[in-house]
Amino acid sequence: MKRRILSLMFTAVFMLSACQVSLPNAVPKNWYSGTLDYYREGFETGWKNEDPKFNILDEMKDPANKFGYLLTDLNGDGADELLVGIIDDSEETRFLDVVIWHSDIGAFRIFSVGDGYYIYLCDENVLRMDSWYGSETKTDYMVYNPEGDTFINVDDGSKPRAVELTPFIED
Repeated sequence: MKRRILSLMFTAVFMLSACQVSLPNAVPKNWYSGTLDYYREGFETGWKNEDPKFNILDEMKDPANKFGYLLTDLNGDGADELLVGIIDDSEETRFLDVVIWHSDIGAFRIFSVGDGYYIYLCDENVLRMDSWYGSETKTDYMVYNPEGDTFINVDDGSKPRAVELTPFIED
């Protein structure tokens, strides 16, 4: 009997290791590739095939602006998140979109700003987001919650930094 149980356990372990198992809340490898393709095609075609459910900001449609992306693990789970930003000579990299893998939805643009408001990457993967709030600018500092698909406000005044972006369109 023990031999049969051990044999069944070995078979189950072997089958699980031989197959790609989808664990709950597991982030698929390279989940962002389709999203990158969408942005790349949009920038190459001037957003002729824009998905109406995925509003693209006028700033991104301006051919005078150059855009790129950063893949970085914001919450320490081993999976990268996608940040889309402007490539220019600014001292701090300015991002307009943050896209995550949401456990219930899949690829999900969790933040999108524009019209002069931006998201910045600070030390320790803190995001600073400036947004319009009535007649003034509101600044929030946030970290990606490793226990869920949310960002938590933190008291942080760290300085935004410059990072190198991978261009969507090569010169």
